[in-house]
Amino acid sequence: MRLVIVGGRLSLPALICVLHLGSLSINMLKSYAIKTVAKWSAGGVVAQTNASGKVEIALVFRKSEDLWALPKGGPDDGESVERTALREVHEETGLDVNLISSIDETRYTFIKSKYNRKKKKKVVDDSSGKLRVRKTVYWYLMEPTGGDFANHDHEYDEVRWVELDDAVSHLKHASEAKVARKAVDMFVRWRNAPDLFRLRGERAVVRSKRRSDAWPDYLWRTDTELSRLDATRPMTTSFHDFEEYFSEELRRPSSKSLRFAIEDENGAYIGNCMCYDINKGLKQAEFGIMIGDSRYWDQGYGSDAARTVISHVFATTDIRRLYLHTLKSNGRAQRCFANVGFRPCGEVRRDGFDFVKMEIFAKDWNESKD
Repeated sequence: MRLVIVGGRLSLPALICVLHLGSLSINMLKSYAIKTVAKWSAGGVVAQTNASGKVEIALVFRKSEDLWALPKGGPDDGESVERTALREVHEETGLDVNLISSIDETRYTFIKSKYNRKKKKKVVDDSSGKLRVRKTVYWYLMEPTGGDFANHDHEYDEVRWVELDDAVSHLKHASEAKVARKAVDMFVRWRNAPDLFRLRGERAVVRSKRRSDAWPDYLWRTDTELSRLDATRPMTTSFHDFEEYFSEELRRPSSKSLRFAIEDENGAYIGNCMCYDINKGLKQAEFGIMIGDSRYWDQGYGSDAARTVISHVFATTDIRRLYLHTLKSNGRAQRCFANVGFRPCGEVRRDGFDFVKMEIFAKDWNESKD
């Protein structure tokens, strides 16, 4: 076809042709102008050691797609990443689980219709009729604490324990197989790592801190009630940032503090005990203890753990004096510390709160044990 120019202008047929081609180009561009949104979900690799001593993980199966997968899902309104992971794993497997640590993040992109077939409503008003989704999945290592596969929801048809090699071959997506391998490696290393320190009291066990303590520790530090009893503000940092700090503290412990975890008779992690602000010149340190799990309050675990730590510190270090501050209004804490051997030595007002200061000396402690 020829474009005929008349007097320096396009002829009418040529002009119509140009306008038509322009319209086609605009429509073609519109077809590629797909709206992009970012979404996230969270899930977990639930691991345990079976009777044969091998590690197995929980997989979910959907018959209609012949799909084996790791449990995961999107958040409810206002839900944190960690809470989403715990809830989704519980719903899809029927298991009660504890979060041990973050594993990794996987990312992928897919195109979907602007109509959600399940909910029969528009996802986005876009001329292309499609939506590009950039998805991030946050994965966490977990361990089962109860529950049963029979209690899983109806999103999947089956839930099964599968040993690692079989699980990797079953999983449809290579990214999930990679996450599963990494999770099992972490589980084996941490489960087999010996405690650097472990002492048994009459009821409580005092041990060195572990990587798996991070999530319960985070929950306690962000708890409003526990913060109120300690006259502090709840922690507001994310778990991701806290876990990095926690891990670094395990790798490079401070010379200014001694930190211990507290367990019950069955190995449940229930609290922390510490000596901090260690002053080698004055041979003294501040003492602190917290039973974070309220189910263990008023059962003697705190007092027993405190005695165990005090005895260890006075017997194995140069510290000769331990002191602490407790809220003047917290009579229960004062009685607990008095039963252990601490004696009041003054009052302090700090940040608008009144504290009772208490202390105990190695000499008095040793004499009381003779």
